[in-house]
Amino acid sequence: MADAKPPDLLREKQGFKLGRAVRSELDKKCGVHQSIQAVSKLLADLPGKVPGADEKVFLSEALDCHKVRAYRACIVMTWNLAFDHLLNWILKDPVRLAAFNAAIARRYPKRTGVGITNYDDFADEFKESEIIEVCNTAQTVNGNIIKILKEKLVKRNIAAHPSSVIVVQSQADDVVTDLINNVVLALT
Repeated sequence: MADAKPPDLLREKQGFKLGRAVRSELDKKCGVHQSIQAVSKLLADLPGKVPGADEKVFLSEALDCHKVRAYRACIVMTWNLAFDHLLNWILKDPVRLAAFNAAIARRYPKRTGVGITNYDDFADEFKESEIIEVCNTAQTVNGNIIKILKEKLVKRNIAAHPSSVIVVQSQADDVVTDLINNVVLALT
């Protein structure tokens, strides 16, 4: 099977894995795993619920990545979707934005005079982890969402940077379901 053209089995460090054509054929015969169906449905049902064009692009790419089992990329794109949603959610409400801006100096005393007025200001002034910290100080989102954001940022960083860490479907499913349900759908 490994010598066939194209090969049905592909060599890996730990042994062999099925080639894409064989996996696709088996998926047709046996169906797709329930968890893949559930996460794909969660992602597929979102387009009508995400307001921005950027969010729709991130969502589309996350869905494409999940479908083809590109789990590292799926984690990264789902993070991009959720984080973009968070930033737009803050900007959308003048009260939230004012609370965020007031919390900057409390959280980072050396940054007095720094304020957010538009989307690009976030990237110009802060790292993602710092934005989460300011949200926590401002209490714009509850503590559970802060914990989720911190945890998923760590997972995104692991997935996004070269390493020997293996990223599997269950890890991507966890990130997708947590960020979609508890950030994208919760912050409206």
